[in-house]
Amino acid sequence: MFYHISGGSSFYTKTSDYEVWVFACCLVGKSRALRDRLQELYYAHTERFSGRLENMDILEELARIARTRPEKLKERKEKGVKIVGYIGRFVPEELIYASGALPYLLCRGGQPEPPDAVIPYMLRFMSPYTRSQIGYHLLGIDPVVPMLDLIVVQCSDCHESRVADLFEYFKLPTVRLGVPSDWKKSLSQQYYYKQLTRLKEKLEGLTGNKISDEKFKESIDSINKVRDLLRKINLLREKQSLPFGGDDFIRLNHYSFYCDPEELLPKLNDLYEQLQKGKSPYPEGVPRLLLAGHVVSVGDYVVPKLIEASGGVVVAEFLDEGMRQHAWNVNINGDLLRNLSETYYLERTPPSIFQPAWEERAEFIKGLVRDLNIDGVIWYELSFEEIYDLECSIISKVMDEMSIPFLKLESSYEYSREAMAPLTTRVESFIETVKQIRS
Repeated sequence: MFYHISGGSSFYTKTSDYEVWVFACCLVGKSRALRDRLQELYYAHTERFSGRLENMDILEELARIARTRPEKLKERKEKGVKIVGYIGRFVPEELIYASGALPYLLCRGGQPEPPDAVIPYMLRFMSPYTRSQIGYHLLGIDPVVPMLDLIVVQCSDCHESRVADLFEYFKLPTVRLGVPSDWKKSLSQQYYYKQLTRLKEKLEGLTGNKISDEKFKESIDSINKVRDLLRKINLLREKQSLPFGGDDFIRLNHYSFYCDPEELLPKLNDLYEQLQKGKSPYPEGVPRLLLAGHVVSVGDYVVPKLIEASGGVVVAEFLDEGMRQHAWNVNINGDLLRNLSETYYLERTPPSIFQPAWEERAEFIKGLVRDLNIDGVIWYELSFEEIYDLECSIISKVMDEMSIPFLKLESSYEYSREAMAPLTTRVESFIETVKQIRS
């Protein structure tokens, strides 16, 4: 069941807006002021919160903070603060904050032009998500990458390693964080720990600040509190009458990466209080779906939005990137770096690239299906992600054994007007099938 999503429609206008924006950037050429203003307008249009909770001021405010993050980073950089970009779930924010630097997650996607811009330097047969992380920069429309003092790239597969090569090729300050896939071996565990030790030293040299236990503990505790609140918000979706869906929660996760913890925490707490008191916007008996796969990147909201516009609701995600791993906190007692290493590498659900991990991942998904009364699973992967393609075959068989409907979607970020009609029909048909099976 292969399906290549290859393009927005009149309902999803993001791609056409993006093309107009790129064209406008070309017209203004090297006028930095005009380009910055165009970018601000583009983000205001495409990243504006548009989910079920659009009337909630807290989410609108978090969306605004995320949109204006590049401007805030520029102001902080002018005051001497170092800015550290990073790619991947194995790069700990806690270390970056503890060093006195500010982290910036590189996790954009959803448009076809950035991946294509990398083709002269990188094979087309590489993940469009990974290519996008440098593609925006090559198009001259990434406001953050040029100001980064360091880019930390986790290297767990050939896609990430190649993008690290390109960052280095273009003379950008890059450091690799090796992540061995044979995660159960003690040698691999020690390797990752030593990689974090090396990163810690690199950050100390960059900022000129010694990462003290006090600062480190404070940073870990702060991010733990963010995870705690996201976990509490997420648990509200266990209810049959749930107050929000996956499109909302994915965006909320994204916003959380682009907001300082001290500003984020009170807003998350207020949001949780509001959601507890709120009523469900979904009809009784709405199909409860699990969205699984590699990543829903910042800006790539077509699929989760379409699912919920077609009569379903995403009550859980099983995604390796682009989401906070909020189920696991880091112990703030004892050897902090060792604790960080064990939580990030050993305790959390292993990503698909880790081997052997498919059995454990399948068991985790089966647990989600049982515990959350999941009615159907939608697998969302990107083109040329061979590991996820193989795993999809396994998960589809597991779901078949559980009599759970399963739909596979594959995207190359080419959301054309022509592709949206069959995609919409396919998702709607799947949700109708789920309804019929339930009845």
